[in-house]
Amino acid sequence: MKKVSLNFAIGLFVLALTVSLTWAQRGGRLHYSTLFNPQTVGAVSGEVVRVDYPPAGSGTDYCTQVLLKTPQGIITAILAPKGFMEEKGLAIAAKDQVTVTGSVISIINKPFILATEVTGDRTMKLREASGRPVWAQGDDWHVR
Repeated sequence: MKKVSLNFAIGLFVLALTVSLTWAQRGGRLHYSTLFNPQTVGAVSGEVVRVDYPPAGSGTDYCTQVLLKTPQGIITAILAPKGFMEEKGLAIAAKDQVTVTGSVISIINKPFILATEVTGDRTMKLREASGRPVWAQGDDWHVR
């Protein structure tokens, strides 16, 4: 029984790897926005504890993420690519007070909010009500 389970797990891993490599070769990208759920949209306010720029597979900056300290606890807000934010003049730094509106989701029991807008010293729209990023171009960023 253990051998069957191990073989099944290895098979699933190989299948997932094959699909992800095929997807990458076609130029497709998996995007946080595919997790957006319009039914979970809400707002959280708090102090920015840290700003992160996790790298994408190509080594470029993916989405700016901020760790927010809120009255309900710590939550990670996923904003927009660093380059997009710089182009639009939106700077966020530790100790800033912000309100983030977006889809509240949980990944591996950790809360995240996929931002539709961020309000600090000004308000910036980052995603449409459907979750589609405003920086999206073509079907590569399609939100299901």
